[in-house]
Amino acid sequence: MAGIRTDRMMKSLPSYYVNSAIMEAIQDTKAQEYDSLEAKNKDLQAQLSIWTATWGLTYWEYPLGIPVILSDSYDIRRSRVLSKWRGMSSQFSAALIRRICEAFSGGEVSVAITPATFQVKITFIGTAGIPPNMDDLKTTIDSIVHAHMEVIYEFMYSTWDNLEASGLKFSGMDTYTWNNLETAYADTV
Repeated sequence: MAGIRTDRMMKSLPSYYVNSAIMEAIQDTKAQEYDSLEAKNKDLQAQLSIWTATWGLTYWEYPLGIPVILSDSYDIRRSRVLSKWRGMSSQFSAALIRRICEAFSGGEVSVAITPATFQVKITFIGTAGIPPNMDDLKTTIDSIVHAHMEVIYEFMYSTWDNLEASGLKFSGMDTYTWNNLETAYADTV
């Protein structure tokens, strides 16, 4: 039984093939292959959208760092992808970066985003020295900041001028560790 595509293909042939069962079988086989390719193409196109993806959800989950749980329904998996995707695309702001850095450092932070130079400058102004969990902070910031942006970190440290201006005497320095001196009279460097 010939389909619509087979009928169209038969009509495009010379008239002497109209009653040929062999030619109709050949054209029907080709038509079935075209139908199969068309269905596969439509299915592949559906995987390119979060809203319509099914088996292709894995290719959305993996790059976003979402655990791939194949036993969950497509709707549940799709909602995970959508929430992560929305969060990634709408959260990049100086205010968000500042809140995250302040939570990690426990002090005030200044954030300046300069799109013209593709830079995000984070200055730790409320606490001196490098926060103890800087690696975790960098990982978190890298997951938020757009890949084409460079992140620059600035920290507060003591300089010799700060120490001299403080009136601190060498005799009193023995009560400080180097880290205390480095951060006690800090300036941004």
